[in-house]
Amino acid sequence: MIEQMAYDHTKYFAEECGVRLAGTEAVIKASDYILDYYKQHGIKTEIHEFDVPICKVIESNLKANIGGKWSELGHTPALFSKSTAKGGETFPLVFLEDGSTAAFEENDVKGKAVLIYRDVYFVYPDISMYKKLKEYGAAAVIYTTGEFHMDVPYVYANFETMDEDYTIPTAVIYYQTARELLKQDVKEIFINLQFDVAMSTSRNTIGVIEGALRPEENVIICGHLDSSMGSVGATDDAAAVAAVMELARYYQQLADAGKPPARTMRFIAWSGHECGLHGSKYYLLEHRDIFENTKFVLNYDVIGNDICSYAAIGGCMPEVESKLNEIMEEQKLKWPVIMEPQVVDALNFAAKEIAQITLFADVVRGNHTVYDNMDLISVKGFKRPIAFSKAVLDWAAGDVDIIQGYPSELTRAMKETSEMYGWGLFGLV
Repeated sequence: MIEQMAYDHTKYFAEECGVRLAGTEAVIKASDYILDYYKQHGIKTEIHEFDVPICKVIESNLKANIGGKWSELGHTPALFSKSTAKGGETFPLVFLEDGSTAAFEENDVKGKAVLIYRDVYFVYPDISMYKKLKEYGAAAVIYTTGEFHMDVPYVYANFETMDEDYTIPTAVIYYQTARELLKQDVKEIFINLQFDVAMSTSRNTIGVIEGALRPEENVIICGHLDSSMGSVGATDDAAAVAAVMELARYYQQLADAGKPPARTMRFIAWSGHECGLHGSKYYLLEHRDIFENTKFVLNYDVIGNDICSYAAIGGCMPEVESKLNEIMEEQKLKWPVIMEPQVVDALNFAAKEIAQITLFADVVRGNHTVYDNMDLISVKGFKRPIAFSKAVLDWAAGDVDIIQGYPSELTRAMKETSEMYGWGLFGLV
């Protein structure tokens, strides 16, 4: 059964490979597993290697002066943010609400650490906020989780801007911890963050089924194989890669039975997603012919959850959106189709306004933590996503014209999101 096989693949990635940071042996082990599986089923394979940064946390301490006594705070360091001075630094602490301009103007933050309420799993430390912090002279920043996150997630600043003068030491604390700091009227914080960053080689893993009628045109089905630091990433995004693998097997079986797709289908497990969408970025830059001729992208980011709902979020023209809604109705699903930017690998395809959606589960409370494990996954959790995917791919990989492009306001939003984090391919292609 396809759902059972997807579950088994997920279990292998999460429990046999474990934490799969891009550029490490664990992610290569997972890639080798995919390649072996594809070869067993007669699927043509390719690999794409590229360099990726690995951020090693040397020291990470965060303490609050509560009533004259220093207390340790549960936290994570924002990876690729700036180190503090050796041994750490003590700063006055200022609460800046949600980081609005009004809050900055009402508070003196120069040389101080600032606490900003922000669900940092959804809104990573971004360049625009770093520049605002620099403008007002803040020395360090602490963000919060969302109210219902199960633990403090690891999040990523932009590797390419970590040495810029506007990037400052950055930590994340639990939402409830922030509330306690406010209740105790904490005025002083100690931060010690020390990182070491080195480059390593990682790999995108690809299965290919050649199209019979439009072989030069591509449909890409993808998810990311790497996990975040501190997590085996069962839902984010091992289950996605497992679904990609089983869809590859399914469509190869159809091809072997004399029913090949009209368009070439590329089933891709990206690496380097967590540290800035690097895998998909470098693949597209180095495969311009594929990039130019991709007609549809079905991406996954967080699936397989046993209790959740889904949304299909992406970019396309109204005619394509209408078709996706039609498929939803045919599948008797109530998942919304939403045209808006998301910081996922599909964002790289937006630079050429390629029709794309990312299937995204709404339950992400354990993501980027130890809680994103097989306890969140079930065989049944794959049933609806895979059935919907087959219906979408039967259409997208068929002998039909797919209108490309986005409405102008959506292109602008995609570009602004790309610029906000410094990720994506706007301005590079």
